[in-house]
Amino acid sequence: MTGLSIRTVFAATLASAGAMLCAPTAHAQAAEQAMQVPPECLAENPLTEPAPPAEPAEDAYVMPTTGFVFTLPAPESEEEAEPEDPRALHHCAPPLPVPPVRPTAPSLFRMTALPVGGGTVPTRKWDAARLARLTVQAGPWNAMLAKAGASPPRDPLLAVNNWVNWNLRYQDDAYGDQWSSAPATLARGYGDCEDFALAKMALLEKLGVPGHDMYLVVLRDRQDVEHAILAVNRGGRLMVLDNRTDRVLPADLVRDYRPIVSYSGPFSWIYGERAP
Repeated sequence: MTGLSIRTVFAATLASAGAMLCAPTAHAQAAEQAMQVPPECLAENPLTEPAPPAEPAEDAYVMPTTGFVFTLPAPESEEEAEPEDPRALHHCAPPLPVPPVRPTAPSLFRMTALPVGGGTVPTRKWDAARLARLTVQAGPWNAMLAKAGASPPRDPLLAVNNWVNWNLRYQDDAYGDQWSSAPATLARGYGDCEDFALAKMALLEKLGVPGHDMYLVVLRDRQDVEHAILAVNRGGRLMVLDNRTDRVLPADLVRDYRPIVSYSGPFSWIYGERAP
């Protein structure tokens, strides 16, 4: 082969190799095609920042123990709520989890319930106790549940309040303030005021009372002794289930208590008096 022919072949070989290096491979082409989003899954309009809402009116409250006055913004109306994320409406977007709805604020005993965010009040004991469900556990309370659901049905609030008050023995915690779950309290047969209230909550759930209608309320009595009761929303009126009495009374008729904090599901509230 001549020198010219060798140079010609060498140049042609380099050109061919360069073309192979610069050309996309089949794998690269496939990967690029896989990364392309189908046109129907592209948002028609880019997400834009919502306009800042108007400043809401503020309500003033005063804490009964310290006299500290503070304000909270008025709750947003439905018209003022932020627009829904367009991605949640798109058929190609993954479904967003449904957040729990905060129950009606349990304002009672002439005090206003003020919603607080996570971490503002201690919830460790509450969360540990409420998440232990009374499922298939059998016990002497089953007869009461059967009678309460019989025809004609008994008032579930009265039936549960009386049964727990008469069948559980009151006993203070030996080491600090411990909150026991309903299954643990019912199994051992004794507890303190929080344990009584949690047991009543679990039994009422077995009778069909929604969890968002029930509140564990920690409070103080006239002797400044800490206590706890169960409040149940019945037709917009809070009823009080208390281990100190077998009567189930509307909260607006109870004059002996000053609420401190209340819990329902993952939510909590503190209390203040409306400033004059």
